[in-house]
Amino acid sequence: MARNNERDAIRNLQRYLRQLSFVNEEIPTPPLDGIYDTRTREAVNAFQKSEGLPQTGQVDLVTWERLFAAYEKSLVREGAPVPLAGFPRLSEGYALRAGDESFLVRLIQYALSELETLYPDLDEVRETGVYDEATMAGVKSLQGRVGLPETGEVDRATWDALATVYNREFGGYRAE
Repeated sequence: MARNNERDAIRNLQRYLRQLSFVNEEIPTPPLDGIYDTRTREAVNAFQKSEGLPQTGQVDLVTWERLFAAYEKSLVREGAPVPLAGFPRLSEGYALRAGDESFLVRLIQYALSELETLYPDLDEVRETGVYDEATMAGVKSLQGRVGLPETGEVDRATWDALATVYNREFGGYRAE
């Protein structure tokens, strides 16, 4: 059992070093195998150098604490932003339909209007916050494009399809 715990600890060390190697090219990318080998030692040395620590290739308490702090900081700085969950989590049977009025409707309208710039066959939708005929037509166009039944209502499957297409097309956007 102790041997497995040691391998898990080394694997965590390697995971932290690997994350840092993505943002600091001076740190070589170690394997994620739970074995403290030459490549892992080289990554530790490079990390220690970047932090102004003695380059021993061994992980003492100071190295571990700095490594973990740097890892967490890199996740915040380099990680994906927290997504906005607009659709209800417990959504079985839930659907938006004509006449509904909410922020979620406005969010759907915004996504559809952005997608119109890429897919001219999608019907034009204006952001009003009211699920009107134009929104229903835009949803039907999207549903047809992704192979869903063209109901014009936004259920969980339609929301997932809209979010997937939108994220694929616009998810890489970076504010300048």
